[in-house]
Amino acid sequence: MQGMNERRRRKLNRRAELMLKLPKAAEKFADKLYNHRRMFGEIIDPAFRDDIAARLRLIDTLELMMRGRLPEATKKLYGLHEFCRSDADFAAWYFFTGVLCEKCGMTEPALFYYGESAKCDPEFYMVYLQLAKCLHTKKRYEGALNAYITALDEVLSRPKRDEVPAVREDALLGSIHANAANCLLMMRRYDDAEFELYEAERYGCEDPMLWLTWATLYAATGRRAQASERMSRLRAESPELEAASALRVREVIEQRNSRFALRSIPTDKLKAFWDWFSENEGMMHTLAVGAGSQLALDKVYEQMCNVFDFGAEKPGLSFGLDGEKARLSFYDNYNLTFEIWLERLVDTAPKQLRQRWSFYSVH
Repeated sequence: MQGMNERRRRKLNRRAELMLKLPKAAEKFADKLYNHRRMFGEIIDPAFRDDIAARLRLIDTLELMMRGRLPEATKKLYGLHEFCRSDADFAAWYFFTGVLCEKCGMTEPALFYYGESAKCDPEFYMVYLQLAKCLHTKKRYEGALNAYITALDEVLSRPKRDEVPAVREDALLGSIHANAANCLLMMRRYDDAEFELYEAERYGCEDPMLWLTWATLYAATGRRAQASERMSRLRAESPELEAASALRVREVIEQRNSRFALRSIPTDKLKAFWDWFSENEGMMHTLAVGAGSQLALDKVYEQMCNVFDFGAEKPGLSFGLDGEKARLSFYDNYNLTFEIWLERLVDTAPKQLRQRWSFYSVH
């Protein structure tokens, strides 16, 4: 999408200024702007300065989103892109496009747009917090952790504001620390995770998920009595969450969870994967150059599931190019069993495949 020429920009702004000279229209716009600034002021305020037509379109878009009229909001937000000139404009446009994608249930596009907004370096914690939550959902723990840390910095550095409703800063900080702790736990950085949990408690975090993270941490570090005590607290706070997570915590205690304890895999499964891959190398190459289908990708994933046929969690994978070679990357997502066995899988790739392929095991 190309930017707007200045002649058209001036024309649209003159039209908007004339409309806002009408008292009712001006009052209605001021009320809407006030309402949305209460939640998003730190990204709305610096965006589209001296461009009243763009601001009108932005506020109309947010009104449509708030009312659940998402197709109309999408069309209006798409048209707002051509108004963007500054980093602040693009930061707002990318952020609200991410919000809209989330409302439409599209996490992957939302992740992209939040990431683009973050690249504009806005001073708005919610950009980084939403980015962190999307990355967390996708089990991209290192990226999520970095985004949580940035969100913390933004919250702590933001000037105190008298706003209605006021943001409960302690509750917000406690929640972010709790989420960061969960990322660190998934990355098996136990000491750092425990520190973040204490920080969450210091800020008065009352989320039942906090007790579950504590219980899992204690289970992963061999502190069974403390794990049981935290699960008892969780049962009192949230019986449904306790019932849904009790088996998983028990697996961690008994070292049957592949993330925290090494599981064995028959080596013949590794050979079977490469035998299949060699037979279907042509189809795999089309995936690497970006011409493959979802059906082909599903077949590769099915083969991965045959190797790691225990538990619900599976490794990730992606295709691409590595110079003149095709590339296949396996993602362990900090799962201990995946980390060890994916390295072994890469090491056992047949030599004849390496003439056209690069294989990697990464977090």
